Amino acid sequence: MIRGDWGYRAYNAAMMVGAPALAVLLAWRLVRGKGRAGWAERWGRLPAGMMPTGRRRLWCHAASVGEVMAASPVIRAVQSRAGDLDAVMTTITPGGREVAEGYVGKLISGVSFLPFDVAPTVSRYVAKLRPDAFIGMETEIWPNLLHTLRRLGIPAALVNGRISDRSYPKYVRVRWLLRSSVQCYDIILARSAQDAERFRALGADPERVVLAGNVKFDQADAPVTPQEAAALREEFHIPPDAPVWVVGSTRVAEEEQMVWAAHNLATQSVPGLVLVHAPRHIERVEEVNAAMRAAGLAPVRRTQLAGVRGRPRAIILDTFGELGRVYAIGDVALIGNSLTPPGGGQNLLQPLAQGKPVLIGPYASNFRDVVAEAMSHDLAYEVTSARDIAGRLVSLLRDAGGRRRIEGRALELICANRGAAGVCADHIHRLLDRAGDAAAQGHGQG
Repeated sequence: MIRGDWGYRAYNAAMMVGAPALAVLLAWRLVRGKGRAGWAERWGRLPAGMMPTGRRRLWCHAASVGEVMAASPVIRAVQSRAGDLDAVMTTITPGGREVAEGYVGKLISGVSFLPFDVAPTVSRYVAKLRPDAFIGMETEIWPNLLHTLRRLGIPAALVNGRISDRSYPKYVRVRWLLRSSVQCYDIILARSAQDAERFRALGADPERVVLAGNVKFDQADAPVTPQEAAALREEFHIPPDAPVWVVGSTRVAEEEQMVWAAHNLATQSVPGLVLVHAPRHIERVEEVNAAMRAAGLAPVRRTQLAGVRGRPRAIILDTFGELGRVYAIGDVALIGNSLTPPGGGQNLLQPLAQGKPVLIGPYASNFRDVVAEAMSHDLAYEVTSARDIAGRLVSLLRDAGGRRRIEGRALELICANRGAAGVCADHIHRLLDRAGDAAAQGHGQG
């Protein structure tokens, strides 16, 4: 029995008590259409591509778009070490599911939504899936899932393990509940020393917590060549000499209003300035489109550019998985989900990997280590208001030499920090080998 198992029993007791209210909530979401995507999968049905193949199988769970993309270099590195390995993936969000489907046939053989963390459902799902090892990305603490894996002897690793500043105080208050679940991980591969210490504080075995580094440095796209960037600009109907800034992953209207006000201020000094704006969630595109028009902009959606004549001054990126490359056509980038509280930030490694200076707000705790390092190298600049954004943006646009120096330092930073995916893959490969040895020993005893 895992130390602190009473917390796990309390978790399931609370689920039983709350089952009627949960059923009402799920029914309400289903009626409103919010929970219909993958409904059968969320109750444990396996799609065809997830059926066992007879090969060794790695199951990766990545909740949403960012985690799915961060998982790709890790899975690729494990496969390079493990030979004929079948990898499958589960997600929680529809966006994550859509991005993961793009890897099917290339990196993974199948994808589905993660089932609800209900003990019988999870047990049936794992029994049908038959993984040899499990990896969760970043912060995946599902008690029934993890205890099922432990009971069945399936090794589990947490990759790029992190606990955000906002979540940590809440987790500490319920560590009596989380302790036994955290202990189910055979290894926690933390992205930073602070994250490693936080997992230990929640009850993880100190010997099983390893500082591996941030795999998102490995996920960052290779720099787009000047020829590719020119072709992408042409595809976006942007002239070669037009100044461009790319705003990535905004989440809320208050933040977006600040961005558009900054754009209108900046165009007073840089009249030909083009804005490429990528909201974090594609389902908000129409809302963003209407709000941009109300702010005096005339945006065109990326997917509708082919039918547009002339040169758009504002473009809404309404595609999945393209933002990393699109940063290459900009001169300056701004990272959303950071200008207004509670924020948290988004991945600033993508623009840095394209050698771009980054503007970011004060609420970026989810990427605190990367932000601090980028700022220490004068690659990122904190901005707090529309006037602040506009001033820094105009200053950078007018300093071509400064931007070239930033490009060199940014690419050096990315290269110097790559390699975490390989470290994680080495540990996961050992878990797979251990699982294979245990299975062989079991067959021998039988």
